[in-house]
Order: sequence, then structure tokens, then C-alpha cells
Amino acid sequence: MSFNLKGVKAESDIGILYNIVGFIVVQWGFAEQSLDLMVANIFHYFDGHVLLKNRPINLGSKLKFLKECFNKIPELTEFRKESEELFLRFENAGIKRNDIVHGAILDITKKDGAFMFLKIDVKPTKYHSQRLVLLTESEWPVFQKELLDLGRDGQSFTHMIWNRFKV
Repeated sequence: MSFNLKGVKAESDIGILYNIVGFIVVQWGFAEQSLDLMVANIFHYFDGHVLLKNRPINLGSKLKFLKECFNKIPELTEFRKESEELFLRFENAGIKRNDIVHGAILDITKKDGAFMFLKIDVKPTKYHSQRLVLLTESEWPVFQKELLDLGRDGQSFTHMIWNRFKV
């Protein structure tokens, strides 16, 4: 299987953009899966705990749920510091990921070394707003590394929790 679009060369700006966005989507899925596994493990192991009312679906609700669990379930509190650091990294990377994945590309070529996206934000009962999101050549290697590290660190932390609280 290969990724070929008629008229799109892999080394062109649009080819590079497709590869970057594809990498972000795939790597984020791997990283965020660690949170899903952690949530599932907590629901199964601590079945009946008062915190376990609803299973979180999106990133924000997963992180909120997990933070509460690591703060309030005695068996998990010993992992609080490590979990807080990991969850903060997910929050920070999630902002950039969401801006790119849920934004729309403004131009298929880089301008001044950056891809530009338009992100429309919605405050459901108040307003819509739009803002410019840049993905610069200088920030891409840092963001790429953080996504790779989140995948590794998220899965590692989840395995540690899983092994400690086997169902």
C-alpha cells in the first residue's frame, strides 16, 4: 500500500503536510489509547467506587476523570505526581493536535516556513470565533518528538498501572 495522489509529489509542501497531519493522527491515536486503557482498567478493578459513574469519551473528560481517580482513590494516590505530569503533557499536546486536526489548511504551501490553519472555536451558548494556527518548521521537530514520547510514556505508565491492578 502506498500513498499516492495524482499531481502530489511527496517532497512538495502539500505532500509534506499530508505526511505531517497523518503522523499526528496516527501517533495521537496510539498515545491517547493509553488513557483509554487506563480508564478501562480503573473501571474494572475499582468497580463500584463512587467516582465510577460515567465512562469518559473525549480527551478532556478522560483527563478530568483520571485526575480525580489519582487524587481520590487511595490505591492510586501513590502515582499522583507521575500521573499529573503525564496528564499535563497530554493537555498541552492535545491543544496543538486539536488545532491542526480540527482546523482547516489555509494554503497548500508554506508561508515563511509555516503551514497555516484556520481554527473555528465554538462557545455553544455564546459565539463562534476564528483564529490562525501556525505549524512552523522550527516547532515541528519538538512537537513530533513529544507525540512519540507521549505514546511511549503513556503506554509505559498504563502498563505499570495495569500490572499493579490486574483484573
